[in-house]
Amino acid sequence: MVSALLANVLAARRPLLNQRVAEARHRTPGMDLPAFRAFVSDTLDPMCVDLGSVDEQATVAIIEAAFGIGLDLVAQGLAGPGARQPWIDRAWRELALPMRHLLTTAPADTLGTVSNAVVRLGGVPGIDVGRWISDLATLAPRCATLEALRTVGALCAWRAGMAHLRVAALDQAGRIDPSLAAAAVGAPDQAWTDLEPRLRADRWWHPEHGVASQGRTVGGFTGFGGPFAEPPVARATADGFVVQSDERWFLVVCDAFGAVVLPATAAEFTQADVGSVKTLPITPRGVNVTGRDVAVRIPGDSASAALGRHSAALFSPLTHYLHVLPVSA
Repeated sequence: MVSALLANVLAARRPLLNQRVAEARHRTPGMDLPAFRAFVSDTLDPMCVDLGSVDEQATVAIIEAAFGIGLDLVAQGLAGPGARQPWIDRAWRELALPMRHLLTTAPADTLGTVSNAVVRLGGVPGIDVGRWISDLATLAPRCATLEALRTVGALCAWRAGMAHLRVAALDQAGRIDPSLAAAAVGAPDQAWTDLEPRLRADRWWHPEHGVASQGRTVGGFTGFGGPFAEPPVARATADGFVVQSDERWFLVVCDAFGAVVLPATAAEFTQADVGSVKTLPITPRGVNVTGRDVAVRIPGDSASAALGRHSAALFSPLTHYLHVLPVSA
């Protein structure tokens, strides 16, 4: 059972929507139609009711576009009750009203932008996708264009933990209202002209918490859900660390907003700075990194440190974790 408004929209577009269902079944013969029906009632219907409460006429075109995109997403296992991630359904429901002005002018592009974003965010362990949706729901009404929404989305993604987006997000921020950019990084009361140079200069500086002097601990044994089958070995690169574990390679990027472990290649590990790695003694005070004692728990009497321009990655053959620390704090 769906709302009267959605029922009317579906009835008015029945031939076209039936054709789209037939096309989707042809593209995906095993498509789960009960799952799509659940998607219509659990996700499309709340969207329809929310949007219809503001502009019923504009809702028709939005729901028509959402129906077609939803078919493909459910067929791919990205939306609906059997989805591999819950984020598309939640994002559509929670963002429909805040970004209704964009849905009215470009429904397919707007839904596609949000869907692509949450799928990408949801594919990276440790990213707070729920926070990204909440932040965007707050800021979307201030985005006059889809391009502005994408820029704010990139800044919010960085803030949600996508540390590797830091430079790109900062570059894009110059295209939007400075006060909107400041709000997107969680500092609505600070001037962007002060924030931007500080954020660019120090990856470990956080607008709300200052310098994250304890850094971040990343990794873990694959048997317990982590990325590393064997204790990792790290080398410094320009923007982070390339890590080898068993016969797999990873890029580790950390900053004040979060940490990501991404796929890398053997060539990237070979090309990274092998000379960046030093051996440091472990004392009762921890490990002394560039003149600073850091209280980290690493087994054994020594650890290796890959020293980068902004950070140091501590590792040991006795642990599956990396401790990434700021070297400027």
